[in-house]
Amino acid sequence: MKKIDSKSAFFNVSVLTGLVVILASIFLAMFANAFAQQRGAKPAPNVAQRQNVEASLHGTGQNFWTQTNGPQGGDGIALATNASGDLFVGTQGGGIFRSTDNAETWTAVNHGLTSTNVHALAINSVGHILAGTFEAGVFRSTDNGDSWTAVNNGLEFPGVISLAINPNGDIFAGTPEGGGVYRSTDNGDSWTLVDNGLTETYVPALAINASGHIFAGTWGGGIFRSTDNGDSWTAVNNGLTNPFVLSLAINASGYLFAGGDSFGGGGAFRSTDNGDSWTPINNGLNTGQSINALLATPSGYLFAGSYGDGVFRSSDNGDNWTQINNGLADPFVVSVTTNAGGDIFVGAYFGGGVFRSSDNGKNWVQKNNGLIATNVRAIAINANNTIFAGSYGVGMARSSDSGQSWEKINNGLLAHYISSLAISPNGHIFAGADFAFVGEAGGVFRSTDNGDSWTDVNQGVITNDVRALAIDSSGHVFAGTSVGGGIFRSTDDGQSWTLVCNNLTCGNISSLAINPEGGIFAGGGEGVHRSTDNGDSWTLVNNGLTSTDVAGLGINGNNDHIFAATHSIKGEGGGMFRSTDNGDSWTEQNNGFTLHWSYFCRRRRGSFSINK
Repeated sequence: MKKIDSKSAFFNVSVLTGLVVILASIFLAMFANAFAQQRGAKPAPNVAQRQNVEASLHGTGQNFWTQTNGPQGGDGIALATNASGDLFVGTQGGGIFRSTDNAETWTAVNHGLTSTNVHALAINSVGHILAGTFEAGVFRSTDNGDSWTAVNNGLEFPGVISLAINPNGDIFAGTPEGGGVYRSTDNGDSWTLVDNGLTETYVPALAINASGHIFAGTWGGGIFRSTDNGDSWTAVNNGLTNPFVLSLAINASGYLFAGGDSFGGGGAFRSTDNGDSWTPINNGLNTGQSINALLATPSGYLFAGSYGDGVFRSSDNGDNWTQINNGLADPFVVSVTTNAGGDIFVGAYFGGGVFRSSDNGKNWVQKNNGLIATNVRAIAINANNTIFAGSYGVGMARSSDSGQSWEKINNGLLAHYISSLAISPNGHIFAGADFAFVGEAGGVFRSTDNGDSWTDVNQGVITNDVRALAIDSSGHVFAGTSVGGGIFRSTDDGQSWTLVCNNLTCGNISSLAINPEGGIFAGGGEGVHRSTDNGDSWTLVNNGLTSTDVAGLGINGNNDHIFAATHSIKGEGGGMFRSTDNGDSWTEQNNGFTLHWSYFCRRRRGSFSINK
């Protein structure tokens, strides 16, 4: 069971705690390199943890960044196939990928996309592709994904999480809470809000039957039906005991199927009378998890993708189900589709990417070659220029050739949700991980053999998610934890730990940095704490900060200037700050920034939106 309340992968977004001003990570990387070069041998191991920043930087006349060839994988949130058999997957942070060889290889097709957080895909009868993004509306491609154009005229709500197209080519888009359903009758060129009678505006699922009747699955309001192309809606919830609907499907006989969020008890439902009544169909569907994806195939099979228990299949319209997970290495299934040849494809969360079955789900094979959308949250480089990448869901990967090839290095690493990395002067690697699921591993792991194997070094002391790691020149390791855990110190390579900053003063730490003089700086939800005595005591140093939600810290080794990247709340305050006096005071350094991340308030369990 996952620790957070809602298990709906569409809206958890990997528990995004690292959204910062876009250039923050770039500055932190530069300062870390400067610090390392000053000392010659290797990059300083006390670099602030890298945060997950889902954006791209466009330089003027120059390309500063080149994507490495991995680690492979990603969150396969949306899947679609066209009439030619080309397969498209929308990912969280990596944009859209296309496969023209049945998922054997993937190519990124993001030209023109201004958002790479893709939650919905749909393809019309002439092959035009519509992509719904979580913060930038809808994009359209008329050239099989080679290029994309934003088509948002009239679309007042920027988050689109579901799409459906009727036989006439009219497009319907569902949004998170605050929007509703929008309709376009001109291939996306313009949109109109069609919410008459729609009392719940959170619409994770849309489906259209052969008669053109539209069904909207909502989170909290159940299912609504429109028989007049969206002009009006009527709730059709008779027998639907779970009003938190995440998925819909319609088979060749016109039967409707609905999948529920675990918040309402999960489960699947069927209607044989166009939605007038619903019946639970859970015999053999042995999961209390969310049913995030449903697919009714032309051959009569029904597939249900669950968020934690993999895939279930029914051959009798849902009367009975069988779990079919052979080869499915990632059980967090959030999307499913099929092609004309009958192959089934599922998209998995937490970096699982795409799996294919050519035997109606009896066996699955992971197909991520070229799918480079892994949620990498931490990077470290050792003295031999070996790169270590910690991901959220896939664990650790290593590259010895500047990122051209990667290998997974999870031997002994029981935790696969890595948030921080640090390398000690003796070359030992420390990985900080989340206890992402109840009963699963987290905390601090250590490798003494270049990542070939890992050992849990929590010593029964660290029981909170470790979001930040830093190591000083003496090899003392500092671990910053979340949710009131505080900061721990080890002076013996992780053999033992001492709590040096408890939950009364600094309990939610997201970043750590150490200057050449040994001064330790900790950033978190209360601002910046400083210690000048190896962590024995701490002082809050927030003078000049307009936001105390600190996501990243970096120190310029040339002049000891400290930089703090902070969250902006509802567009107020935040950004980049610099201290030239060891943290005693801070000044805003936002001149020239054109992209700022800001949070909207969480509306309800499983729901939030992000604005930039």
